[in-house]
Amino acid sequence: MENKNQTIETYNRSAAGLGKKFDRIGARVSDIEETFALVKKENPNVLEHGCGNGRDAQEIVKRTNEYYGIDISEELLKLAKEKVPGARFELGDISDFDFPEGIDIVFAFASLIHVTKEEFRTVLKKLYYTLNKGGVIRMSLKYSPNYGEVTQGDEFGIRNYYFYSPVDIKEMAEKFEILKSKITEGRNEKWLEVILRK
Repeated sequence: MENKNQTIETYNRSAAGLGKKFDRIGARVSDIEETFALVKKENPNVLEHGCGNGRDAQEIVKRTNEYYGIDISEELLKLAKEKVPGARFELGDISDFDFPEGIDIVFAFASLIHVTKEEFRTVLKKLYYTLNKGGVIRMSLKYSPNYGEVTQGDEFGIRNYYFYSPVDIKEMAEKFEILKSKITEGRNEKWLEVILRK
């Protein structure tokens, strides 16, 4: 819990600087388009976990009127509300969040990197019951061949991360169909891009 609180404190204290960094990197337009194409539905019900300063929300709301963003950082949420006025945002910790029913798409871009394997497994179980049939989860995770935890500091502060492999995902997402599990290079580190379907 101490590591999680430290991570939240970093996101709150450095929200403005992180927001500028996120905006420089830009929204994940191709990932968003790929995910929407998998759900053949007009106005799908979308939940974004770890919406941050709203850089991806800006793109998501162009494709649906049903958007709900949650984040653990109050200060990043303030930036998201300014960036995407009218969208629904809420402060929340995914590890004990009560997901609404009837979700079609879940985006978790670089957010589940802050949860333990035990929390991750619980989140996937809860999402399985709240997703509509055919619903998908799109996530990007820090990759390592072995599950592990690391605490890192940079110019923004100290954050705690968990690393995952395709084997970990297969084990935890047992009820889901794995549509994508790909290791990519980005920002000087390896990422694991995953799409699951109910």
